[in-house]
Amino acid sequence: MAHSTPRVAIEQLLEQASQLPTDENRRLAMSRLASMQRLFVIDLGARDRVLPMVLEERDQPSVCVFTSGEAAMGMLKQSSELPESARVISMLTHEAPEFLTGIRSWGVQTAVFNPGPFPFECRLDDLIIATWTNRPESLPDIDTVVARAREVSEQANPEQLWSTVMNLPQWYFISDPATSTDPMVGICRDQPCALVFTDPVRARRYAEMIDPTCHAEGSRLIALSPSQATWWFRTLAARGIAGAIFNDGPFAFFTPIGQVTAPVDAVRSVA
Repeated sequence: MAHSTPRVAIEQLLEQASQLPTDENRRLAMSRLASMQRLFVIDLGARDRVLPMVLEERDQPSVCVFTSGEAAMGMLKQSSELPESARVISMLTHEAPEFLTGIRSWGVQTAVFNPGPFPFECRLDDLIIATWTNRPESLPDIDTVVARAREVSEQANPEQLWSTVMNLPQWYFISDPATSTDPMVGICRDQPCALVFTDPVRARRYAEMIDPTCHAEGSRLIALSPSQATWWFRTLAARGIAGAIFNDGPFAFFTPIGQVTAPVDAVRSVA
């Protein structure tokens, strides 16, 4: 019985936000969603690169996400058109940013929670930011780490700083408006470098500064774990990217391509 109370609370919040979508109701719903331990989706064949269950909302695909396994199973049983291999899977909520980034590449812009009489729809970027804002773990203040590193080196790239960055749960990129699967690029030392951010709030703020219309789009954030980003940088290096500019601004720091393409385990072993 004790486990049912939080679930009822989230269902009530989602219903309230669906019926009366004020900024405050949506904020409360997003905050509660992001603080949940797990989220659920209906898998239709991820191993074969098949999207999870989606619904067409206003001619746009929205991925179906559920706040409980029971709710997902209920939808699965009601959907006779789904393949027999369809199954309910769960993910830790802090893993959601990487999951959302993966489905965004297929053109999915939004997520719809508990589809039914009172569905709650949100943009993928908003959910990514809410997940980070309501994270349970305490993360280091990167600006403070950079400031300390600059006391040692003008390049602000000693081992302690890099070790801290490599141990973050995710790195965040802004997709290029011309090619959504590529990151935005800046220039450092007369060479093209991918723009990377250590939190999604900073990334969105930068994107809106460069292009105010991106706030309305709501699907420009790319969240990758450091290990995933390392592999991505290897493909970017082959296309001429010379390194990474982290947190472009007063506390920015440059990392050459040789360091961001190094295996994660190797970097941690010497840090």
